[in-house]
Amino acid sequence: MSSAHRKPVRSFVRDFGIAALVVVPLAAGAVAGWLAFAGDASRRPARPVAAAIEMAAEPEPEPVLVAPPPVSEPVVPYFGIRLAEPRLPAQPSVPVARLDTPQPVPAAPAPRVSDAGWEARSVRPPVVRAGAWVAIVIDDLGLDRARAARAASLPGPLTLAFMSYAGDVGEQASAARAAGHEIMLHMPMEPEGREDPGPGALFVRLPDADIRARVAASLDRLPMAVGLNNHMGSRFTRDARAMRPVLEEIAARGLLFVDSRTSGSSIAGDLALQMGIASAGRDVFLDNEQDAHYVRRQLAELERAASRRGNAIAIGHPHDATLDALAAWIPTMNSRGLQLVPVSAIVRHQRRVPSSQPGVAQGRPLDVPAASGRIVPVQMTVPVAAIPQAGPAPGFTGEPPWKRFPIE
Repeated sequence: MSSAHRKPVRSFVRDFGIAALVVVPLAAGAVAGWLAFAGDASRRPARPVAAAIEMAAEPEPEPVLVAPPPVSEPVVPYFGIRLAEPRLPAQPSVPVARLDTPQPVPAAPAPRVSDAGWEARSVRPPVVRAGAWVAIVIDDLGLDRARAARAASLPGPLTLAFMSYAGDVGEQASAARAAGHEIMLHMPMEPEGREDPGPGALFVRLPDADIRARVAASLDRLPMAVGLNNHMGSRFTRDARAMRPVLEEIAARGLLFVDSRTSGSSIAGDLALQMGIASAGRDVFLDNEQDAHYVRRQLAELERAASRRGNAIAIGHPHDATLDALAAWIPTMNSRGLQLVPVSAIVRHQRRVPSSQPGVAQGRPLDVPAASGRIVPVQMTVPVAAIPQAGPAPGFTGEPPWKRFPIE
C-alpha cells in the first residue's frame, strides 16, 4: 500500500480516539448521575402529577368576612358567595291570629242621651244608706182623687205615675210632688186583647208622627214628670217601629223610661238602652190579686229580688189592699236593710253601672220576640172613663177579665 492510501486511515483513527476520550467520560458521568438519582427515588413514594401540581400551586388566601348589612336591609350574595346570616336574640313567641279567621268586631257604644231633664226633676232621697234599694211605683193615679191623695200620704219617696188623660192632673201631681214623691207619666198603650187603654192611647197602626205628637201632648200636661212608663201596652211594647217615636220624644226632652213589662216579649227597655236613653224595668208586680195576703207575699219577693241584685223596682196600683200593705211595710224597711228610693235613683245607678241592669237582651234582634217564660195570671186595672169636665173625678168603673200572658 502506498503512502497516499495510509494517510487518511491514520487521520480517522486519531480523530476517533480524541472523540472517545471526550464522550466516554461524559457518558460515564451521566450514567453515574442517573444511577444515583434512581437509587434515591426508590427509597421515597412516587408522587402523582396532580399532587405535584397542587404543591406547586400557590395557597388560596383566607376568605375575608364582611359584616352583614342591618337586619332591615336584604342580604344580597356577592358573586355567588352567601354571607353568614346574623343570629338575632330569641324573642318570646306571640300568637298571631290567622288571616282567614274572622275577628269579632266590638259593638259601637250607643250615643248617650242627655240626662238634664230627668235629673233636674228627680227627687233626691235625704239619706241613702248602705244596703238594697227598693223603688215602688204606683200606677193609674189621677182618675180617683181620693186614692191618689192617699197614695201621696204614704211615707216616701215613692214614684207616682199619673194617667195622661186624668182631669186636673197637673194640680194632683203638684200636690204629690210637694209631699216629697217623684212624678211620672203613665202613658196608655195598645194591649193584646180588646181592652180600651183610654183616651189618647198609642196604637201600632198609628204613623210615627201621630205617635210622637200624642206622647208630646201627654208630657206637656205633666211638666214635673221625670219620664214615663207604659199603661197596658202588651202589644205596643213588642213593636220596635212603634216604640221608636215614643223613645225619640223622650230622648229629645232628656227624660227616662221605665218598662212596666206587661209582656214577656217587650223590647221597649232594650230599645231604650240601645238608643242611649236612661231606663229601667219592673221587677215585681205587687197586686195582680187584690188581696192583702198576696200583696205581702209579693213584698217579700221584692225584698229577695233587691237583696240578690242590690236594687229592685215594684209596680202597684191604688187598691185598698195595696195601700194598706204598703202603709204597714214601708216603716219597717230600714230595720231589714232596705232603703226606699225614687225610681230615678235606681235608673241613675244602673246608668253608671250598666251590668246591674237586669233583663237586657244579649244580641237579640229587636223585631224578634223573646222566648216566653212561665204563664202567670195578671189582673189588669183598666179605668174606663172620659176626661171629666167638672165635679169629682170618676172612680174605677170595673175590672176586665183576667188576661193570661208571659211575665219574665
